[in-house]
Amino acid sequence: MRRNINISQIIPVVMLVVLIIVGAILSESFLSIANFSNILQYAVESGFIGIGMAFVLFIGGIDLSVGSVMAFASVVSAKLAINHYPIIVIFISVLAIGIACGALNGFIITKLKVEPFMATLAMMMTMRACTYLFTGGGPITGSSVDESFKNLIKADVFGIPIGVIYVIAAFIIAYFVTTKTRFGRHVYAVGGGEETAKLFGVRVDRVKVLVYMISAVLAAISGMLITARIGIGEPRTGYDYEMTAITICVVGGISMTGGKGSMIGAFIGLMVVSIIKNLMNLMNFDVNGQPIVTGIIILVTTLIISNEIGNRRKKLLKDI
Repeated sequence: MRRNINISQIIPVVMLVVLIIVGAILSESFLSIANFSNILQYAVESGFIGIGMAFVLFIGGIDLSVGSVMAFASVVSAKLAINHYPIIVIFISVLAIGIACGALNGFIITKLKVEPFMATLAMMMTMRACTYLFTGGGPITGSSVDESFKNLIKADVFGIPIGVIYVIAAFIIAYFVTTKTRFGRHVYAVGGGEETAKLFGVRVDRVKVLVYMISAVLAAISGMLITARIGIGEPRTGYDYEMTAITICVVGGISMTGGKGSMIGAFIGLMVVSIIKNLMNLMNFDVNGQPIVTGIIILVTTLIISNEIGNRRKKLLKDI
Protein backbone atom coordinates (compact mmCIF):
# COMPACT_ATOMS: atom_id res chain seq x y z
CA MET A 1 0.00 0.00 0.00
CA ARG A 2 1.36 3.39 -0.99
CA ARG A 3 1.97 5.73 1.93
CA ASN A 4 1.19 9.44 1.54
CA ILE A 5 4.19 11.71 1.91
CA ASN A 6 3.84 14.20 4.76
CA ILE A 7 5.41 17.40 3.43
CA SER A 8 5.40 19.07 6.86
CA GLN A 9 7.74 16.35 8.15
CA ILE A 10 10.07 16.43 5.15
CA ILE A 11 10.52 20.22 4.95
CA PRO A 12 12.49 20.58 8.24
CA VAL A 13 14.91 17.81 7.26
CA VAL A 14 15.45 19.31 3.80
CA MET A 15 15.99 22.76 5.33
CA LEU A 16 18.55 21.37 7.78
CA VAL A 17 20.54 19.59 5.05
CA VAL A 18 20.45 22.63 2.74
CA LEU A 19 21.56 24.96 5.54
CA ILE A 20 24.54 22.75 6.40
CA ILE A 21 25.61 22.70 2.74
CA VAL A 22 25.11 26.45 2.33
CA GLY A 23 26.95 27.14 5.58
CA ALA A 24 29.93 25.08 4.49
CA ILE A 25 30.05 27.00 1.20
CA LEU A 26 29.66 30.48 2.68
CA SER A 27 32.04 30.15 5.61
CA GLU A 28 35.20 28.12 6.09
CA SER A 29 34.70 28.16 9.85
CA PHE A 30 31.11 26.87 9.71
CA LEU A 31 32.05 23.19 9.99
CA SER A 32 34.63 23.79 12.71
CA ILE A 33 34.20 22.21 16.13
CA ALA A 34 34.29 25.65 17.75
CA ASN A 35 31.45 26.90 15.57
CA PHE A 36 29.29 23.85 16.16
CA SER A 37 29.89 24.36 19.87
CA ASN A 38 28.48 27.89 19.45
CA ILE A 39 25.44 26.54 17.61
CA LEU A 40 24.76 23.96 20.31
CA GLN A 41 25.26 26.48 23.12
CA TYR A 42 22.70 28.81 21.52
CA ALA A 43 20.35 25.86 21.21
CA VAL A 44 20.33 25.09 24.94
CA GLU A 45 18.04 27.82 26.27
CA SER A 46 16.01 27.94 23.04
CA GLY A 47 15.58 24.18 23.20
CA PHE A 48 13.91 24.21 26.60
CA ILE A 49 11.36 26.85 25.66
CA GLY A 50 10.88 25.13 22.29
CA ILE A 51 9.89 21.90 24.03
CA GLY A 52 7.45 23.76 26.26
CA MET A 53 5.92 25.61 23.33
CA ALA A 54 5.57 22.33 21.42
CA PHE A 55 3.42 20.91 24.23
CA VAL A 56 1.28 24.04 24.16
CA LEU A 57 0.84 23.97 20.38
CA PHE A 58 -0.06 20.27 20.51
CA ILE A 59 -3.19 21.20 22.48
CA GLY A 60 -3.94 24.09 20.12
CA GLY A 61 -2.86 26.78 22.58
CA ILE A 62 -0.25 29.52 22.67
CA ASP A 63 2.07 30.78 25.41
CA LEU A 64 3.37 34.32 25.03
CA SER A 65 4.68 34.48 28.60
CA VAL A 66 7.71 32.17 28.29
CA GLY A 67 10.21 35.01 27.71
CA SER A 68 9.02 36.96 30.76
CA VAL A 69 8.92 33.87 33.00
CA MET A 70 12.42 33.13 31.78
CA ALA A 71 13.57 36.66 32.72
CA PHE A 72 12.06 36.56 36.21
CA ALA A 73 13.60 33.16 36.94
CA SER A 74 16.93 34.49 35.66
CA VAL A 75 17.07 37.48 38.01
CA VAL A 76 15.81 35.50 41.00
CA SER A 77 18.42 32.79 40.47
CA ALA A 78 21.11 35.49 40.07
CA LYS A 79 20.10 37.09 43.37
CA LEU A 80 20.20 33.76 45.18
CA ALA A 81 23.50 32.69 43.59
CA ILE A 82 25.22 35.96 44.48
CA ASN A 83 24.07 35.46 48.08
CA HIS A 84 25.57 31.95 48.08
CA TYR A 85 22.37 29.97 48.42
CA PRO A 86 22.82 26.24 47.65
CA ILE A 87 22.05 25.11 44.10
CA ILE A 88 19.16 22.99 45.34
CA VAL A 89 17.51 26.10 46.86
CA ILE A 90 17.98 28.01 43.60
CA PHE A 91 16.55 25.12 41.58
CA ILE A 92 13.52 24.73 43.85
CA SER A 93 12.88 28.48 43.68
CA VAL A 94 13.03 28.40 39.89
CA LEU A 95 10.68 25.40 39.77
CA ALA A 96 8.26 27.22 42.08
CA ILE A 97 8.23 30.24 39.75
CA GLY A 98 7.51 28.04 36.74
CA ILE A 99 4.84 25.98 38.47
CA ALA A 100 3.06 29.07 39.82
CA CYS A 101 3.08 30.93 36.48
CA GLY A 102 2.02 27.88 34.51
CA ALA A 103 -0.73 26.92 36.94
CA LEU A 104 -2.07 30.49 36.89
CA ASN A 105 -2.05 30.53 33.09
CA GLY A 106 -3.90 27.22 33.05
CA PHE A 107 -6.43 28.36 35.65
CA ILE A 108 -7.23 31.59 33.78
CA ILE A 109 -7.64 29.69 30.51
CA THR A 110 -9.67 26.75 31.81
CA LYS A 111 -11.72 28.20 34.66
CA LEU A 112 -12.09 31.85 33.69
CA LYS A 113 -12.45 30.91 29.99
CA VAL A 114 -9.98 33.54 28.80
CA GLU A 115 -8.43 32.91 25.38
CA PRO A 116 -4.84 31.57 25.66
CA PHE A 117 -3.48 34.50 23.65
CA MET A 118 -4.90 37.10 26.04
CA ALA A 119 -4.23 35.10 29.22
CA THR A 120 -0.56 34.53 28.42
CA LEU A 121 -0.18 38.08 27.08
CA ALA A 122 -1.33 39.34 30.50
CA MET A 123 1.13 36.98 32.20
CA MET A 124 3.89 38.18 29.89
CA MET A 125 3.31 41.81 30.86
CA THR A 126 2.91 40.99 34.56
CA MET A 127 6.08 38.92 34.85
CA ARG A 128 8.11 41.44 32.88
CA ALA A 129 6.95 44.16 35.28
CA CYS A 130 7.78 41.93 38.27
CA THR A 131 11.26 41.41 36.83
CA TYR A 132 11.92 45.14 36.59
CA LEU A 133 10.48 45.76 40.04
CA PHE A 134 12.66 42.99 41.50
CA THR A 135 15.85 44.39 39.94
CA GLY A 136 15.06 48.09 40.08
CA GLY A 137 15.47 48.21 36.31
CA GLY A 138 19.14 47.24 36.21
CA PRO A 139 21.04 43.95 36.07
CA ILE A 140 21.87 41.92 39.16
CA THR A 141 25.63 41.48 39.18
CA GLY A 142 28.26 40.29 41.57
CA SER A 143 31.78 38.90 41.52
CA SER A 144 31.03 36.27 44.14
CA VAL A 145 28.83 33.86 42.19
CA ASP A 146 29.81 30.32 43.18
CA GLU A 147 31.69 28.32 40.56
CA SER A 148 29.41 25.38 41.29
CA PHE A 149 26.46 27.43 40.04
CA LYS A 150 28.34 28.54 36.92
CA ASN A 151 29.26 24.92 36.25
CA LEU A 152 25.56 24.13 35.81
CA ILE A 153 26.10 25.21 32.21
CA LYS A 154 29.86 25.67 31.76
CA ALA A 155 31.00 22.18 32.77
CA ASP A 156 31.43 19.39 30.24
CA VAL A 157 31.14 15.61 30.22
CA PHE A 158 33.74 13.81 28.10
CA GLY A 159 34.25 17.01 26.14
CA ILE A 160 30.53 17.57 25.52
CA PRO A 161 29.12 20.80 27.03
CA ILE A 162 26.76 19.82 29.82
CA GLY A 163 24.10 22.22 28.53
CA VAL A 164 23.91 20.20 25.32
CA ILE A 165 23.39 17.06 27.38
CA TYR A 166 20.58 18.80 29.29
CA VAL A 167 18.66 19.78 26.17
CA ILE A 168 19.11 16.42 24.42
CA ALA A 169 17.93 14.64 27.57
CA ALA A 170 14.95 17.00 27.74
CA PHE A 171 13.99 16.22 24.14
CA ILE A 172 14.30 12.48 24.76
CA ILE A 173 12.06 12.71 27.83
CA ALA A 174 9.57 14.91 25.96
CA TYR A 175 9.53 12.45 23.04
CA PHE A 176 8.87 9.57 25.43
CA VAL A 177 6.09 11.47 27.21
CA THR A 178 4.33 12.44 23.98
CA THR A 179 4.60 9.02 22.31
CA LYS A 180 4.60 6.43 25.07
CA THR A 181 2.40 7.76 27.86
CA ARG A 182 -1.30 8.19 28.44
CA PHE A 183 -0.75 11.88 29.14
CA GLY A 184 0.93 12.30 25.76
CA ARG A 185 -2.02 10.68 23.98
CA HIS A 186 -4.37 12.98 25.86
CA VAL A 187 -2.34 16.04 24.80
CA TYR A 188 -2.80 15.16 21.13
CA ALA A 189 -6.44 14.28 21.74
CA VAL A 190 -7.15 17.72 23.20
CA GLY A 191 -5.45 19.37 20.23
CA GLY A 192 -7.43 17.22 17.82
CA GLY A 193 -10.77 18.28 19.30
CA GLU A 194 -11.74 19.06 22.87
CA GLU A 195 -15.32 17.82 22.66
CA THR A 196 -14.28 14.51 21.12
CA ALA A 197 -11.55 14.14 23.75
CA LYS A 198 -14.13 14.65 26.52
CA LEU A 199 -16.29 11.89 25.04
CA PHE A 200 -13.35 9.52 25.43
CA GLY A 201 -12.90 10.46 29.08
CA VAL A 202 -10.01 12.92 28.73
CA ARG A 203 -9.92 15.48 31.51
CA VAL A 204 -9.32 18.39 29.15
CA ASP A 205 -8.90 21.14 31.74
CA ARG A 206 -6.38 19.08 33.70
CA VAL A 207 -4.35 18.39 30.57
CA LYS A 208 -4.32 22.09 29.68
CA VAL A 209 -3.15 23.16 33.13
CA LEU A 210 -0.37 20.57 33.16
CA VAL A 211 0.78 21.60 29.68
CA TYR A 212 1.02 25.28 30.65
CA MET A 213 2.89 24.27 33.79
CA ILE A 214 5.38 22.28 31.68
CA SER A 215 5.89 25.27 29.40
CA ALA A 216 6.49 27.70 32.28
CA VAL A 217 8.77 25.34 34.22
CA LEU A 218 10.98 24.78 31.17
CA ALA A 219 11.09 28.54 30.55
CA ALA A 220 12.12 29.12 34.19
CA ILE A 221 14.87 26.48 33.97
CA SER A 222 16.09 28.14 30.80
CA GLY A 223 16.31 31.45 32.67
CA MET A 224 18.39 29.85 35.41
CA LEU A 225 20.78 28.36 32.85
CA ILE A 226 21.23 31.73 31.15
CA THR A 227 22.19 33.27 34.49
CA ALA A 228 24.68 30.47 35.11
CA ARG A 229 26.19 31.02 31.66
CA ILE A 230 26.57 34.83 31.71
CA GLY A 231 26.95 35.28 35.48
CA ILE A 232 24.38 38.06 35.87
CA GLY A 233 20.63 38.50 36.11
CA GLU A 234 19.54 40.71 33.21
CA PRO A 235 15.92 41.97 33.31
CA ARG A 236 15.86 42.21 29.51
CA THR A 237 16.52 38.48 29.23
CA GLY A 238 13.99 36.56 27.20
CA TYR A 239 12.81 39.31 24.85
CA ASP A 240 11.41 37.69 21.69
CA TYR A 241 12.06 34.19 23.05
CA GLU A 242 8.37 33.40 22.68
CA MET A 243 8.77 34.14 18.97
CA THR A 244 11.89 31.98 18.86
CA ALA A 245 9.98 29.11 20.47
CA ILE A 246 7.09 29.44 18.01
CA THR A 247 9.54 29.59 15.10
CA ILE A 248 11.28 26.41 16.27
CA CYS A 249 7.96 24.58 16.42
CA VAL A 250 6.53 25.89 13.13
CA VAL A 251 9.75 25.20 11.24
CA GLY A 252 9.70 21.73 12.82
CA GLY A 253 6.32 21.02 11.24
CA ILE A 254 4.15 21.49 14.33
CA SER A 255 0.70 22.85 13.48
CA MET A 256 -0.53 25.89 15.41
CA THR A 257 -4.07 24.55 15.18
CA GLY A 258 -3.25 21.64 17.49
CA GLY A 259 -3.00 17.87 17.36
CA LYS A 260 -0.18 17.63 14.80
CA GLY A 261 3.60 17.47 15.00
CA SER A 262 6.30 15.71 16.99
CA MET A 263 9.20 16.36 19.32
CA ILE A 264 11.57 15.05 16.63
CA GLY A 265 10.27 17.82 14.38
CA ALA A 266 10.76 20.35 17.18
CA PHE A 267 14.38 19.22 17.62
CA ILE A 268 15.08 19.56 13.90
CA GLY A 269 13.38 22.97 13.98
CA LEU A 270 15.69 23.96 16.84
CA MET A 271 18.74 22.98 14.80
CA VAL A 272 17.46 24.86 11.74
CA VAL A 273 16.80 28.05 13.71
CA SER A 274 20.14 27.79 15.55
CA ILE A 275 22.09 27.32 12.31
CA ILE A 276 20.29 30.23 10.62
CA LYS A 277 21.13 32.45 13.60
CA ASN A 278 24.73 31.26 13.48
CA LEU A 279 25.04 31.86 9.73
CA MET A 280 23.67 35.39 10.05
CA ASN A 281 26.29 36.11 12.72
CA LEU A 282 29.08 34.59 10.62
CA MET A 283 28.04 36.72 7.65
CA ASN A 284 27.88 39.84 9.89
CA PHE A 285 24.19 40.29 9.16
CA ASP A 286 22.77 43.30 11.01
CA VAL A 287 21.31 42.16 14.33
CA ASN A 288 18.40 44.56 13.92
CA GLY A 289 17.51 42.94 10.61
CA GLN A 290 17.68 39.33 11.81
CA PRO A 291 14.02 39.23 12.94
CA ILE A 292 13.05 39.93 9.32
CA VAL A 293 14.60 36.62 8.31
CA THR A 294 12.82 34.87 11.18
CA GLY A 295 9.50 36.37 10.12
CA ILE A 296 9.97 35.25 6.53
CA ILE A 297 10.81 31.72 7.67
CA ILE A 298 7.64 31.51 9.78
CA LEU A 299 5.50 32.87 6.94
CA VAL A 300 6.88 30.58 4.24
CA THR A 301 6.81 27.46 6.41
CA THR A 302 3.26 28.18 7.58
CA LEU A 303 2.10 28.73 4.00
CA ILE A 304 3.58 25.42 2.87
CA ILE A 305 2.08 23.49 5.78
CA SER A 306 -1.31 25.21 5.40
CA ASN A 307 -1.31 24.42 1.70
CA GLU A 308 -0.59 20.76 2.45
CA ILE A 309 -3.42 20.57 5.00
CA GLY A 310 -5.78 22.21 2.50
CA ASN A 311 -4.82 19.71 -0.20
CA ARG A 312 -5.41 16.81 2.19
CA ARG A 313 -8.86 18.09 3.11
CA LYS A 314 -9.77 18.47 -0.58
CA LYS A 315 -8.60 14.91 -1.25
CA LEU A 316 -10.65 13.56 1.66
CA LEU A 317 -13.76 15.40 0.47
CA LYS A 318 -13.19 14.13 -3.05
CA ASP A 319 -12.85 10.54 -1.79
CA ILE A 320 -16.10 10.91 0.15
